[in-house]
Amino acid sequence: MKFYKQDIVERARDLRKQGMGSESIAQKFGVARDTVLRWCSDIPSDNLYHLKHEKIKHVLKQKGIKNIEKLVINKNYAKIFTSLIYWCEGFRYANCNSVGFSNSDVKLTKTFIELFRIGFNPKEEKFRVHLQLHTTHDKKKIMSFWSNVLKIPNHQFQKPTITTPQDKMKRMNYKGTCTIKYHDFKIFNEILGTYEAFFQKIQGGVG
Repeated sequence: MKFYKQDIVERARDLRKQGMGSESIAQKFGVARDTVLRWCSDIPSDNLYHLKHEKIKHVLKQKGIKNIEKLVINKNYAKIFTSLIYWCEGFRYANCNSVGFSNSDVKLTKTFIELFRIGFNPKEEKFRVHLQLHTTHDKKKIMSFWSNVLKIPNHQFQKPTITTPQDKMKRMNYKGTCTIKYHDFKIFNEILGTYEAFFQKIQGGVG
């Protein structure tokens, strides 16, 4: 995701609150209209096109919600979902023998660790967390945030890596990149076996 100077984002939001259209704001700051819409997604608008679009989004989201309403996440499902998420974002380099998951999406990271807990019943004291932060972050505040999200105490956090963002830019609501580590050779290989078998199942090679 591209970084933008915070003052540009704030100025764009102020203009949106004053009623300026997203296309005009985009032209003013030389950014894509979709970028402006993302920055201002939480700002109410009485634009008829916007209201119609929001109504359509609501209907479609409700359809998605119905797909999940009757889902019961038992231990087996939790293992499968954990493994599929890990397939996308987990550490799988050569000679790896530990679970390692890294992401900046707070919801995805929380989903991963909660499914991991349900599926694999890990020992809580074995979790380790490493954060990659920017110099613009309040280190203690962000560590406390992730500790609450993950339900992992601060003393299990390793020393964070702190970098300077290019041109002092930052993403909106960026909480750093969080890496969860759990050293367990058996669980790691079970996860790999699960998503590999899932792939074969989809391809018609299992069952």
